[in-house]
Amino acid sequence: MPHSKIVLGIMAASLKGARPDSPGTLLPPEPRLSRSLSVASQTLDIDVYVFSPEGFDPASGSLFGCRYADGAWKPELVPLPDVVYDRSFPKTAESRRRCSAVLSAMSERKHHERLNGSLPSKLRVYESLRDNSAIAPYLPATAPYRSIAQLERLLPDLPRGVVLKPAAGMQGRGFLHIEAPPLKPDALIVRGRTRNNMPFKESFKDFQKLGAWLQSFMGSSPFLLQPYLPLRTFDDRPYDIRVLLQKDASGEWQVSGSAARLGRRDSMTSNLHGGGIAVTAADTLGANFTPSKAEHLLRKIHALSGQVALRLEESFGRFGELAFDFGLEPSGKLWLLETNAKPGREAFRQAGDKQAARLAVTRLLQYARYLTSRNAPALTTAGGSAKDRLSRPQSKSRP
Repeated sequence: MPHSKIVLGIMAASLKGARPDSPGTLLPPEPRLSRSLSVASQTLDIDVYVFSPEGFDPASGSLFGCRYADGAWKPELVPLPDVVYDRSFPKTAESRRRCSAVLSAMSERKHHERLNGSLPSKLRVYESLRDNSAIAPYLPATAPYRSIAQLERLLPDLPRGVVLKPAAGMQGRGFLHIEAPPLKPDALIVRGRTRNNMPFKESFKDFQKLGAWLQSFMGSSPFLLQPYLPLRTFDDRPYDIRVLLQKDASGEWQVSGSAARLGRRDSMTSNLHGGGIAVTAADTLGANFTPSKAEHLLRKIHALSGQVALRLEESFGRFGELAFDFGLEPSGKLWLLETNAKPGREAFRQAGDKQAARLAVTRLLQYARYLTSRNAPALTTAGGSAKDRLSRPQSKSRP
């Protein structure tokens, strides 16, 4: 049965700063992802373009976006979307409000489905997952950082130290590891990354000086406090496992791919933006554990990803894709480190996993079509439809 054409709009926070690609064209944010979706959509009868809030005229209801055609991005008048794929990364609260207001105004002109939901703060996500007995054992203890007094109480009982990270941070920026080495009683060592993602190391003689420095470093931004975990390879490189979960053409969760991110030996983080590299998850696990243990761990990671996705939908509504970052201690102890509702694909490309890179694009488009073909309206509040909420994850990617 032939499909009718649907319209998928990829929303960026702004196209004003998009640098010219050639006269009369633009290069939108995340050009590789947008281009891949545009090219793949041609065989699925889906019209794809990129737009931003400034392209919408609320008085007339018209929308300007940019389409990829003949090897270039060209600005033009586009139809209002049937499905919106929100890839906006607002840098200010005002930009965030503007994105939300424009989507609401557009939906008054023409109803559209949201391909993906949004996650609240890291602390709220942690509290939701902690209340699930099957997931709680995999969560590092997490609390909001309030004062230097917390560190004075905790550090004597935590020989490996603690971690402080921005409550709304990403890409490893602002990550801090603080320890009080037993052999250096008068030293408090801080290693981490600046807000510009540059590595640094500082030393303080007492908690008062450390507290003053932390206050200056954090400013008014909230931070989260966790115990430091030894999540490093056998050759002492920080690493994690990134898993991408997406819904397919039937609205069911599937594992689209998994990759390992390896940081430098002198780094505290494995993020690609901080100088890390991506390799296949199976190879990295195989290099650090026995073959049977590595296979078991990857299956466990995929299964736990599905459990977490279902829990997040119960708490925060429907999602179309989610990414999870897992850490592993040398013993094989597994930890869920991060959840992400706006995942990138760069790890799969760097790792050379062509299947994961392909699935990450095609499943998104297939799910967009699924959303427009459902009899029931898309859910936008907590709970999820029976189909969306209760489908079980099945990995179709290679182990």
